[in-house]
Amino acid sequence: MAKLHSMSIINEMPDHSRIWVYQANRTFSPEEKQFISAQLKQFTDQWAAHGRQLAATYSIEKDQFIVLAVDETQHAASGCSIDASVHIIQHIEQETGISLLDRSAVAFMNDDTVSIRPFNQIKQAVVEGEIKEDTIIFNNAVQNAGDWKAQWQQPATESWVKRFFA
Repeated sequence: MAKLHSMSIINEMPDHSRIWVYQANRTFSPEEKQFISAQLKQFTDQWAAHGRQLAATYSIEKDQFIVLAVDETQHAASGCSIDASVHIIQHIEQETGISLLDRSAVAFMNDDTVSIRPFNQIKQAVVEGEIKEDTIIFNNAVQNAGDWKAQWQQPATESWVKRFFA
């Protein structure tokens, strides 16, 4: 599988493909992005489950998200192969000092940049007008490529944040 590392490659994966989204606590520098891309290319090129190559790819989105994808129609990702993917993410964290495994922060678009706020500050961000009804919220809980395409980027009023609007 040719590996083009833009949003298009994830969009080209079959809808049933399993995905994992890792959100960074800050934007990747150009050097970090190059390092991360090299690490993920090497990893996905050899990613296997029970000795069988996985149909896998990755993407770096908005210079702040890493997305791993596996088309499980040939071979399913196993517990050990999923552990291996977490290990490469931990390695990237250690080498760059970037947090990628913290699920307690929420990402949203603020003009043309990604903003991050702790989960417990989202209601206040709505009250203060930092998050508006049409603000794009990133739903990193999506689990397959179909949901990625349809629901990764959601207007606040179509996301879990809608409960904070009067």
